[in-house]
Amino acid sequence: MKAKKISNPFEGYQASRRLQVRFFLSLMTLIALVMVVGMIIDPDSASFCMSGFGGTSLASMMLIGDVGDVSDRQTHGSNIAYKVYLVEHSQINPDVKFPKKNANREVGTVPMRNGQYMKYMEAHDIPTYNGTGEKGDITTSGENNFVIIMGGMRDQLLNFIEEHAGGKFVIIFKEVGEDQWYIIGEYDRPMILQSFDAKNDKDGRYVTFTFKRTSIDQYNKYTGDIVRAPATAHTAGQTTLAIKPESNRYEIPNGASATYAIANISGVTANDKGRYITLEGTGTDKAATIADSTSFVLEDGATWTARAGSSITLRVMDTTTLVEVPGTRVQTA
Repeated sequence: MKAKKISNPFEGYQASRRLQVRFFLSLMTLIALVMVVGMIIDPDSASFCMSGFGGTSLASMMLIGDVGDVSDRQTHGSNIAYKVYLVEHSQINPDVKFPKKNANREVGTVPMRNGQYMKYMEAHDIPTYNGTGEKGDITTSGENNFVIIMGGMRDQLLNFIEEHAGGKFVIIFKEVGEDQWYIIGEYDRPMILQSFDAKNDKDGRYVTFTFKRTSIDQYNKYTGDIVRAPATAHTAGQTTLAIKPESNRYEIPNGASATYAIANISGVTANDKGRYITLEGTGTDKAATIADSTSFVLEDGATWTARAGSSITLRVMDTTTLVEVPGTRVQTA
């Protein structure tokens, strides 16, 4: 009598799994092919097509790179300095393009209206910054909060409450022991004086100001000037930019009789390394120019023309060289 073959109970399951895997791989290949064809036909859709391979752009994460841990020195609290500059929205010149952050999160000088200067508040306690965000059904919503506690119940504080409640501001601050300033808020999306809490009781006399805006954008490095006085006037027609210890802003006027090229710098010392210098054009038909050279290293080698409304921020690299801070250039026609 012939023996009856006993079937393997896993054979059917394994065959089914092989079919599923083949189907999945074929489907992924088809989707990838469609995305590649889409990028070739419509290059503008490339970022969308790439997003099909993951929740975020692969290039974006490559630029961010690996993020390691830091020492406790970098994590301890109460590190924002007491002095905070509040630039009221109405002080900002709307006719000059507000600077955008560059790849290094650097922002150039806030363009102020003529005769307007930055004023500060010196807090009684350490100011506080808090940024939050949450993913919703459609997008991610975020919020920035900046809180300042001012001591006393002074006329200046009472006037500030009455005149600026609900007001719009750009805030500039720095951390204890650092030279680097930071900025939060911009012309189109400023920080709002959302609330105040004025107390005069047995526990103390102080006012708490809370500035807020709805945004996932965080604060950036401020490479511009703290505008406390008029810009230093450059001599018309002078081809050497004379840098002074007390001034970081220079007004570049029309030439005395014709256009002129500023090709050299003077007055810079070794201690000035890393200092930021902002040039503001006021020229018209005889506007000065600055070209890429050994004294001025300009982004993409592009010449800057000091026409009215134009500006550029440069970083001191050494005693003979100024380097343009990318993204800070404003060039009017």
